[in-house]
Amino acid sequence: MIAAHALEATESNFRGRPRAVFLGMWIALVVALAIWTHFDAPGWDLKVYAAAMRSLRAGHDPYADAIAVQRLYHQQVGDPNGADRPYSYVYSPITLPFLRLIGGIPFRCSAPAYWVVFILAIVGQLPIVLRFAEAPEHRYFLYLTPAAAFFPGLLESDAVLSGNVAYILYFAVFWSALAGWRRGRWVWFYAAVLLSSFVKAPMLSLAVIPAFSARKQWLPAGLATAAGIALFAIQPLLWPSLFRNYLKAVDLQFLYNRDFGCSPAGLFGDALFRMGRPYSLASFIFYLCYAIPLFAVLLHLSRMYRRGSFSLRQWAPVMLVGVILLNPRIMEYDLAAITLPLAFIAWRFFARSGSTAKTILYLAIFFAVANAFGGYFHRPTYVPLLAILFAAGCWTLTRQPAPETPAFDLAVPVAP
Repeated sequence: MIAAHALEATESNFRGRPRAVFLGMWIALVVALAIWTHFDAPGWDLKVYAAAMRSLRAGHDPYADAIAVQRLYHQQVGDPNGADRPYSYVYSPITLPFLRLIGGIPFRCSAPAYWVVFILAIVGQLPIVLRFAEAPEHRYFLYLTPAAAFFPGLLESDAVLSGNVAYILYFAVFWSALAGWRRGRWVWFYAAVLLSSFVKAPMLSLAVIPAFSARKQWLPAGLATAAGIALFAIQPLLWPSLFRNYLKAVDLQFLYNRDFGCSPAGLFGDALFRMGRPYSLASFIFYLCYAIPLFAVLLHLSRMYRRGSFSLRQWAPVMLVGVILLNPRIMEYDLAAITLPLAFIAWRFFARSGSTAKTILYLAIFFAVANAFGGYFHRPTYVPLLAILFAAGCWTLTRQPAPETPAFDLAVPVAP
C-alpha cells in the first residue's frame, strides 16, 4: 500500500506521458525477478535464517550448530569457493527471541510471507529515493529506476536474490527518514536505526543522517548511537555462552568465507588475511584513517547546506553515499540502498556539459566502463567507484546555484 501510494504520487506528475510505459517498467521488475529465480537458486541468506530457526526449535544454540556444520564442511571438502559452502547465522543474540517467535510459524507459511514483505520493501524503497531527483532529471529516472534493483552500487549483481533482511531494514530507515525530512520528527528514524543495528551493527552509522541534514540533532544522534553500543555491550552479560559462540561465528565468517565486504577497510583486511597477517587491529586503524577525514568533509558540507548553499535534493545523494562509506563493512545490499543517489551524482556531474544528449552519452559510457571493470575485479571495483562519485558529488555541490525551493521540500518534482 505504501509503495503503491508513493508510485502513484510520482507518476501523477507525468500525465502527458504514457502510463503504459511507466507501469510496464515496474511490472518488468517483478517479472524479471520471477524469471531470474527460475534459473537461479534464490534466498541463500534466507536459508541461513531458516537453519537458525530449526536450531532454536530443537532447543539448540544456532551459532554452535552452524559452526559445527562449517567445520565439518571444511574438513571434508575444504573448498573455500564451493557453491554449497555453509554460512553461519551472524546476528547477535538479541535477535534470537524474535527469530524464535517467527520460527514458531510453519516455514511453508513464513517463507512466502517474508518474500512478499521483501519485494514490497524493494519496490517501496525506490520511489522514496527517487524524490531526490530534480525536475529536469526526474523524467528520465522515473523509467530507469526499476533497473536499480539489479545494479546495487551501479554494478550488475544478483544480490537482490539473496533475500537478505537488509533490504527490509533500509526500507524502514528511508521511510522514517522521509518523515524526518518533511516533518522534522526523527524519533521513528532513530528507532528504525536502533532496531536495525540489533541485526546489523554497522547500520548504527546511519544515525548521523539527521545530524547532517537537520538542526539540533547531534544530541539525539549521539544518544541513539550510545544506546546501540550499550545494548550490544550488555549482551555478553545476558547471554554469555550464546555471545561467545556468536563471536566465534563472526570470526569463521572471515576465516572460512573471507566475507570482508567491499568497504576500503574490508578490502584492506582481506588483503592482510590473504598474506597471512593479523587484520583486525590494522583494519580498524585503516578505517579511522579515512573515516575521520570523510566525517569532516560531510560535516563541512552539512554546514553549507544548513546555510542554504544547496537544497536537500542536491545534498542528500552525496550525504547518503558518504554515510554508507562510513560503514566499516559495506556489502552489496548496503550499496543497493544508494544506487539511485550514485546515479544522481553522476548525472549532475555530467550535466554540467550543458546538453542532455551529452549527459546521457557520458553517463552511459561511465556505466558501461564501471560494469566492465566490475565484471573482472568484482568487489574491489566498488571502492574506486564510490570514491570517484563521492568526490564528484562534493565538487558539484560546491558549484551548485542557490536553491530556488525550500531546503526541506521533498514533494515530487514537476517536470517543466
